Amino acid sequence: MSLTMAELSAKTGISTATISRVLNGDKRVSPEMRERVMAALAESGYEKRPRRSSASSRNDRTVMIIIAQLHNPITLGFIDGIRRRLARAGMKTVITLSDYSSETECEMLAYAERSGFSGIFMLNAVECPRLISLLDSASAPVIFVNRYPRSRDSDVVAVDNYRSGYLATKYLIDRGHRAIAHIAGPRTSMTCRDRQRGFEDAMRTAGLPLDAGNIFYGDRSYKSGCECGEKIGKMPQNERFTAVFSATGVMAAGMIDRLRALGIRVPEDVSVICNDDYSRDYMPCPIDLTTYEQDPEVMGETAAELMLERAAAPDMPPRRIVFPPVLIERNSVKTRKK
Repeated sequence: MSLTMAELSAKTGISTATISRVLNGDKRVSPEMRERVMAALAESGYEKRPRRSSASSRNDRTVMIIIAQLHNPITLGFIDGIRRRLARAGMKTVITLSDYSSETECEMLAYAERSGFSGIFMLNAVECPRLISLLDSASAPVIFVNRYPRSRDSDVVAVDNYRSGYLATKYLIDRGHRAIAHIAGPRTSMTCRDRQRGFEDAMRTAGLPLDAGNIFYGDRSYKSGCECGEKIGKMPQNERFTAVFSATGVMAAGMIDRLRALGIRVPEDVSVICNDDYSRDYMPCPIDLTTYEQDPEVMGETAAELMLERAAAPDMPPRRIVFPPVLIERNSVKTRKK
């Protein structure tokens, strides 16, 4: 019985990318490595799949960017950075949407591999067994941006979302707040889960009350922020939170608008801090929000650079480039007397 490419890689210690390049006649593989791979193939009885059709050569200088949705301004920043760097290298980009479906992501990844794309960027990866299997057999570089499989070493460019959540919460604690709520994003989002873990750990470290009542869930939208603001604003005044950490600026903007409609002032009555305040780019917010931010365009350029490096050196160890969150202080947080 012949081995799969992943099994052959595990047995020989040769990466699946190198094996795939030998099978596809890639001239970047050294003669010594080519000979070693061919010997291993012969010994294992590996059955080579049909090569990509000549039509796939049309995608030789094209990369695929797989995203969940287009309305997220952070995602648009990542795309701009990737496209700008690859354009300087004479490459084109194709953007596809998965709508947060792991099945769709896997289909797109498999299609990109079959069609001969030069690289693949995954911006909203949902980990599943099929994704890992596809990654193990991929010959084109696959770069994860901000979200990535935890069970496999991969090329990743990300911001430290856990630290972002921890530092945002600690910022409120250091300014005298003790009753703090968190507006979290979808439970399916790795980014939002990491930020929520940071919030929870900061609260526990400070010995502050933490239970299900501290956390309100949204879907990153302005509307869900309004709904969370409604719940917080209608709490009895003596039980109301004095500060809120929102996982996104868009949800923070919705919450603030709803609080103001209920006669609650920010920051006089409720202080607000968030991650990634890009809401100002496409919707008004009455308050300049204090935030821990990332620079998505720089991260996108870095991801593109990593893809080009991986294409030139397919056997280099996986790289994880993590950006620290940056504090931008504005006027949405009031210091309370301790």
